[in-house]
Amino acid sequence: MSGPGGAFEPIPNPTADVNPSKASLDALAARRDDDPIIMINLLKFAQPDGEEAYKRYGRVSSKEVASRGGGVVYAGDAVVRGDWDRIALVYYPRRAAFLDMQKSPAYQGAIPDRTAGLAARLLFAFRGTPATQLAETLTPAPDADEDSVYVVNLLQYRGEGGKASYQKYGNVASNLIRELGGEVVYCLTADQAMVSDNAWEQFALVRYPSLEALRGMVSGDTWQQANREHRESGLEATIAFPTRRIGRRPRG
Repeated sequence: MSGPGGAFEPIPNPTADVNPSKASLDALAARRDDDPIIMINLLKFAQPDGEEAYKRYGRVSSKEVASRGGGVVYAGDAVVRGDWDRIALVYYPRRAAFLDMQKSPAYQGAIPDRTAGLAARLLFAFRGTPATQLAETLTPAPDADEDSVYVVNLLQYRGEGGKASYQKYGNVASNLIRELGGEVVYCLTADQAMVSDNAWEQFALVRYPSLEALRGMVSGDTWQQANREHRESGLEATIAFPTRRIGRRPRG
């Protein structure tokens, strides 16, 4: 566990354990609570009926979150289902809102459906950075048309120089993304591991105008060079995959 506002230390809680441990809830409660958080949820549905069970849980949890001033700011399905099927970014105005929800009888009653519905889960609290503070009220991610894809990026840096190396890659990638008409939707810093087996440090959600635009960028010489020289050497671990927004706006 970490001191107030300091760097976190993840508490062992493998992603196969889909519910937060008491230790991780206690760790979140011990942190300073003067800014909003976004809970990053990566979901792998159990087969054959896990998605239906999770929907039952979702109908209850969405009401519980909303009653505390929170809500989903982005939800997307993986373009190709592999290790993960879906991501949901859930905003809470304060950590206390998330912790209070855990005590709700209605919420507690829905947890068995969540447990039955998931084969694996990653749950991690993130907060804004000094340059990109989260709004004090619920603000969903900007809308985009049906061709857009949103790439999930969870990052753990390698050693003392890893972050600086990755930032060099990021400078190149940011220019390429802007040239394509994309944007960095969220750039967040780790607050507390809730259900995780890794020490993630940063999260970014990046919108591209299309899957073809993304593929063209990563196959180009400029991106390939930045990847070899800075991204690969800067990262100890990463989870990265494209998603399509659930309920996206039709083109035209």
